[in-house]
Amino acid sequence: MKFEGFQVTNFRNVIDSGWINANQITAFVGQNEAGKSNLFEALYCLNPIVDSEYDINEDWPVDNWEGRKNAVGTRVCHARFSLSPSEITRVARAARPPVEGEDESTTAKPQALPTRVTVDLYTAYGKTTGFYVHGFDEGAIDENKASEWAKENTPKFVYIRDYEMSGAQIELDQLKARLDQVGGNRSKLSNEDQTILIILDLADIDLDDFLDKGRTAEGRTVRSFDKRSASAFLTRQFADLWRQKEVKFDIEIDGPTLNIFAEDAAIGMPVRLHRRSTGFRWYVSFAWKFTHATDGDFEDCVLLLEEPGVHLHFTGQRDLLKVFERLAADNTILYTTHLASMVDLAHPERVRIIESRDNHVAVTQGIVSSQREPMAVIEQSLGLTGDHSGILGSRQVLIVEGGGDAVTLQKLSGLLKADGKQGLSDKVYLWPAHGAPKTPMYAGFAIGQGWDAAVLLDSDEAGNLAKDKIDELYVSKMAQGDGQKFRTIMLGKATGTQQTDFAIEDIFPPKFFVDCVNAAYGFSIKIEELPEDGSDMISKRVEHLLKTKYGQSGLDKKRVLGEMWKQFDSWKTVEDLPQYAAGRAEKLFRAINGAFAA
Repeated sequence: MKFEGFQVTNFRNVIDSGWINANQITAFVGQNEAGKSNLFEALYCLNPIVDSEYDINEDWPVDNWEGRKNAVGTRVCHARFSLSPSEITRVARAARPPVEGEDESTTAKPQALPTRVTVDLYTAYGKTTGFYVHGFDEGAIDENKASEWAKENTPKFVYIRDYEMSGAQIELDQLKARLDQVGGNRSKLSNEDQTILIILDLADIDLDDFLDKGRTAEGRTVRSFDKRSASAFLTRQFADLWRQKEVKFDIEIDGPTLNIFAEDAAIGMPVRLHRRSTGFRWYVSFAWKFTHATDGDFEDCVLLLEEPGVHLHFTGQRDLLKVFERLAADNTILYTTHLASMVDLAHPERVRIIESRDNHVAVTQGIVSSQREPMAVIEQSLGLTGDHSGILGSRQVLIVEGGGDAVTLQKLSGLLKADGKQGLSDKVYLWPAHGAPKTPMYAGFAIGQGWDAAVLLDSDEAGNLAKDKIDELYVSKMAQGDGQKFRTIMLGKATGTQQTDFAIEDIFPPKFFVDCVNAAYGFSIKIEELPEDGSDMISKRVEHLLKTKYGQSGLDKKRVLGEMWKQFDSWKTVEDLPQYAAGRAEKLFRAINGAFAA
């Protein structure tokens, strides 16, 4: 099933969140105390992996306290999943209504199935969650059977909010006493206790049985096999989520005392888990809880993660985003963050801004907020610091794919204007993104801030995909008649070229770029060696040759740009430019300036 979204009402500082659309990965960005956790806690209780319920005395909004006496039955959360074609078939079979005169041996008559079917979950104070299947014609399914099927098959919510595990030794008999004290309700135990119980679950170990085995020599022998099996299993599962280095875990139990050791393969000496870094213990806790929630399959659940990566180094945070991408193939991931490094610039559609308006939660499905605190995260992720944002807001802003594009355009503009030709308008500020896939994030921010802005994209597959995303997410939703404009400029069309694909380096003749490649790599590539089929971008043609003839893994554009910039330094007048570069550049600047003037 695909998780489509949810709505929270009447829960703490959430009066009405409005419908929140969910992506396969969705980032909830906001300041502390804005209400991100409240959204997740309300959602979790819909279909929790560990039993959890609302507490009217704790969860009812305090600024509507008088309404608490009538709170029972008041809706708190609604969520929706959509079914795949195979799941539609399965629920149709499972919930097929009985037909008079038909027994189980009768072949079912084929029926036309709907193309869209959803499972809607509703829960309220004092009520259990209801599962409702929508999309079938009236009478086509037995609604009670359909609800039973949905309850059994809807992905569970896995809420992980406290990652840190101390790794200190645990006295199992004392853990057993604490568990008995709360009547076996694990959710009332500490994070540390819950994690240890998870470890025992993963090893298929019953706590009572484990303690009993420790009282005899034979039992302790059997128990040693149990813990070795658990150690090996936890090591394998952790390796699927942590790929920075190879780590082996060893669970040691002496009497009722349990210790966990972690051993780096490169070192070969185990150390107790509590001596490892906070970031590492965070990963351990996350990995084992996720393993437990999915029975080691890492699939079919909705992960709700509170501030993941907060204890990790920047590179660890970027690695974690890659882990999310892998896990999202079979799960839905929702996470809260106030870290700029945990916002993926390539996916602005995944961002939800959480604001506090009149002390209540408000959700913006985009990357723009009127409040400074949540926008500070977005601005930092876009490289805006200090008064940079204010400076851009007073200029005409042209988003370009990268710093290399900006340097090239500035150099060409300077030479052309010195010769009295058309260059880039002095009103236009170049704002480099980090590649075409990330330009929509920059575009969305500029549009949301009301800037006079445009984006310049290569005429290639990546550029066209970025254009489509910008149009779909932002341009198509701009208010009509408010005077704001946003322009998308494609390089090929702007320079008047007949090439199908066109990037910034194609402003220059092919020989210029090939000469720079040769200087960077020490090769002797000739123009006639370049392939004629496929892309007509010079960089793609060169890259194909580097792979097929020279055994390179690809084209390192940074190396080539270094050689290009050496050539830039030697150009003093427009006459120094390679053949036809001045003409293409002038057409480009005329198109850019004209777009802003329109």
